[in-house]
Amino acid sequence: MEGVFYTMTDAELKCSGQNLRKLPQSTDLERSDIGQIKYLDLSYNKISTLHGLESYSSLETLILDCNKIGDDVEFPRCQTLTTVSLNKNQIADLDHLLQNLRKCAPKLRFLSLLGNYACPHQLMGLDYDDSDYHRYRCYVIYCLPTLKFLDSTPVTRAEEEEAILRGKYFRIVKPIVLQTQVKSIRQDQKDFIPLPPAKLNSTFHKGIYGACRYRYTGKNSEGNRFIRNHDL
Repeated sequence: MEGVFYTMTDAELKCSGQNLRKLPQSTDLERSDIGQIKYLDLSYNKISTLHGLESYSSLETLILDCNKIGDDVEFPRCQTLTTVSLNKNQIADLDHLLQNLRKCAPKLRFLSLLGNYACPHQLMGLDYDDSDYHRYRCYVIYCLPTLKFLDSTPVTRAEEEEAILRGKYFRIVKPIVLQTQVKSIRQDQKDFIPLPPAKLNSTFHKGIYGACRYRYTGKNSEGNRFIRNHDL
């Protein structure tokens, strides 16, 4: 990779902050075999695809923090992968990611998704609270029962037990808006005609006075409940 700074040993490859858009392959590096690499750190780049990850046949740790990984990214089969860090990417579909990891990374032990829309942590905004994040953890642990560490904390025994009992009920179901409904909403917005702007003029204000046949008896007054018979 001409003009790109990276450090590489027999089992590690680190290439952070180099504006990479894809995973480096053997033709990009000064070695013919990348199948021996176990640790791959490509954080702070612009990677949006995992094409070529299958070439890292011995990979155990994959660090892709601060990239452009989205919901359309598919993990290839990685039998040796145990650690995946995807902090601060563009992942919103949690179900799709978990199903993909469960199928392609059966030995996954460590996973971090902080900074993604799929992770309802308070780092993403004040709209989320501890209960949202708790439900998220239980659901992830339910989908990936091999996990021992999620985001920034270890998976506890209590979380494992709760995930077994109630994890499947913590799935976040998003409503599906039909195309016809979208068109109808847009048409309603198009047909809507707001009131014309007008400025009130106090000079031409007209008040209305009148009389009505109404006698107040105090029957429905809230204050009556505090008045006792001896007060009358």
